[in-house]
Amino acid sequence: MNRRNNRRPALQKEKISVIAASVFVLSALTLAGVYMSAQGDVEKEENRIDFAKLEQENITAEEDSTGLADTRFVSGKAQAELAAKDTKQGDARFVNEDMYDLSDVNDMDVDPAFTEVNSGQVENTRQENALAGTDKAAVFMEEEKIAAETPLSFTDTDTLALPVVGDVLLDYSMDKAVYHATMQQYHYNPALVIAAQEGQTITAAADGIVTAVYQDAQTGNTISFDLGNGYELTYGQLSDINLSVGDRVAAGDVVGKVAKPTIYYSEEGTNIYYKLTKDGVPVDPLKR
Repeated sequence: MNRRNNRRPALQKEKISVIAASVFVLSALTLAGVYMSAQGDVEKEENRIDFAKLEQENITAEEDSTGLADTRFVSGKAQAELAAKDTKQGDARFVNEDMYDLSDVNDMDVDPAFTEVNSGQVENTRQENALAGTDKAAVFMEEEKIAAETPLSFTDTDTLALPVVGDVLLDYSMDKAVYHATMQQYHYNPALVIAAQEGQTITAAADGIVTAVYQDAQTGNTISFDLGNGYELTYGQLSDINLSVGDRVAAGDVVGKVAKPTIYYSEEGTNIYYKLTKDGVPVDPLKR
């Protein structure tokens, strides 16, 4: 009995020690949990972005640098607050508190030529350019009209440019007969027959008006021009003629291209028939 009685106090002390240790451990764990939770809240708080604070700092920075808040990139509420503040300071720009949110506005897209509509100082360069283009077109049309109405004037002192540079196959000759190889006979020749290459471009030798475009058995596709004062110029052995009677040409304008020779010039080969007349009478083109 004494042994049992002696063991009871020892067991009680042991239980108390275990309980005390358990309480200590639990307390320590609780404190540790509370500490870690607090640290987590601090980190979350540090990582949280205070937009209101940033907005206010931005407004303050703009006011410090310019004296006025830059409202282009702030919310409508903040703009209203700035408007109220600036109104108290006498700035009439922000009298209306119904402000718009201009956060998406890109001021680089604004065309200075179309701003300040009611200022009386609008610079509409696009319209000016359009008018300038219209003026140029009008000037061009007027020049064309004047040129068309200007009478032709070809005098005895004016000169002509040869249609091509090449050998003279049949020379102009109205005072004596020359031999025509294809026809195998002598006859008077009222024009120059000049060697050329098929497809070669032929241009007008002077300003003129088309008087005839026709097909001739000897000269093939033929075109004639009135040069003025009774002078008329005729080209033969052509292709790709894109002119019509009444068309006006300037010296250097394309008349057509060199065609294959007709059978009347098969021995002479590819050529250009080039004839000048004055009041219907043949004139030597080389003397013009």
